[in-house]
Amino acid sequence: MFDSPEELHLFEPGALTPAPHVAEHIPDAGAYFVGWATRDLSADHAREIESAVNGRRNQNGWFPLETLDSIGSKGFWRGPLTYLARMTADDPQIVQEWATGGLQGEQSSRIEATVDHLLHQQGHAAAATWAVAVRPRTFLDAELLGSRLLAAWEYNLGSIRARDVTKAVRRWNR
Repeated sequence: MFDSPEELHLFEPGALTPAPHVAEHIPDAGAYFVGWATRDLSADHAREIESAVNGRRNQNGWFPLETLDSIGSKGFWRGPLTYLARMTADDPQIVQEWATGGLQGEQSSRIEATVDHLLHQQGHAAAATWAVAVRPRTFLDAELLGSRLLAAWEYNLGSIRARDVTKAVRRWNR
């Protein structure tokens, strides 16, 4: 027997409020980074990083990746948010793979494009909320997505030393 194609409930997302049952499993990139980056900094430097991250949040409270587009990925001169850009570098691929598992062709392309757009404009939880709503019969596992994101973030930050962040903050203040 042939499997029938999955019925998608596609809709234009607009401004989304992340669903609580999805958002509870998706880590906030900004909060994770602030916790990681400020662990060995003075209170003043920690507040600077927290302020820089929180000032880039979307109206829904989540951290959108588009705010990192101008950061770049090399050099201390761009400041500590360079490490946030490095931390989230794999996020589009991770979220797209999670959202499109088992799909092919036009269906997959449409979901990939919308999820990527939402990730960059409204943050991780909004992208996951939309994907779960569009694919209600697939039972996308938000907890699995959250675990994948955390593992990637830990890996991407694994080679950065506390003193690198301290240097970046000092140079950022010049």
